[in-house]
Amino acid sequence: MKISKAIFVTGLSLLFLMKPVGIVFAQDEESFVRRSVISRQDAILLSVVFPGLGQMNAGQQYKGISLFLAETASLLFSINAHENYQTKQKVYNRDLKIFNNIGLKGSGEYSEALKIYDGLKERSNELDDLNTVRNTALIIAGVVYAYNIIDSVFFSPLINESQRADSGNNKITVSSTMIDRNPGILLSKSF
Repeated sequence: MKISKAIFVTGLSLLFLMKPVGIVFAQDEESFVRRSVISRQDAILLSVVFPGLGQMNAGQQYKGISLFLAETASLLFSINAHENYQTKQKVYNRDLKIFNNIGLKGSGEYSEALKIYDGLKERSNELDDLNTVRNTALIIAGVVYAYNIIDSVFFSPLINESQRADSGNNKITVSSTMIDRNPGILLSKSF
């Protein structure tokens, strides 16, 4: 019983202590959350680094996230197809070597050679499919990257338009105030 009361009192004490701290943290977060406006050149530079970054920083969040995800997915798909291609290429080369050795020995059976040949044919088709997938994913990644650059150069919002939209909120005020019973000047800027 004493332990449950101690836990209850400790919990309430922590709750009362954390409540004012939470308010202070919330006020601090509000002062740090500001919309930054970047120039068109910065948006282009970020878009060159990786698709979607320039658009996200220029205020086009959905377009930036879409380009970022499309580029990431196509690159990951291409890398996965390339790894599968290399693995299957090794198996194909091993089986081709075995098939060629059967013919050189002259002691191989026809049914064994036919079985290996059918397997080689199937693996060759798989390699062609993986090569097509890999190349298609790379082409898509290139198209997304090119569209990203074109979009950031020609279709990103002008810095003046962004500043005009925010200019109503950017006010600097100067007022006189009393600070610890001494006269002072309060300089404030709203974002």
